[in-house]
Amino acid sequence: MTEQECIEIFKDQKIDRSWEGDNAFKGLIILSKYTDNLIQGAGNDIIYSEVISVLIEKGITKEDCIELRKLNCWMIAGGSLACYV
Repeated sequence: MTEQECIEIFKDQKIDRSWEGDNAFKGLIILSKYTDNLIQGAGNDIIYSEVISVLIEKGITKEDCIELRKLNCWMIAGGSLACYV
């Protein structure tokens, strides 16, 4: 998987994003397969996780990127995966 492929997944409006539940927690579980530094920063209502290029280097799969996209609140912001909380 390339960084551009990951970006395209997060732009894809056709992916069903109707999953309900704790989006942030579920996404962090997915990301924990690739990094021990799950939360890199936080704002008023957003957490920032690992930089996309690092996740690509660590082998994040297309399937996991799609699963993160399905969680609705996950996005790419400032080159990192981020989630509204």
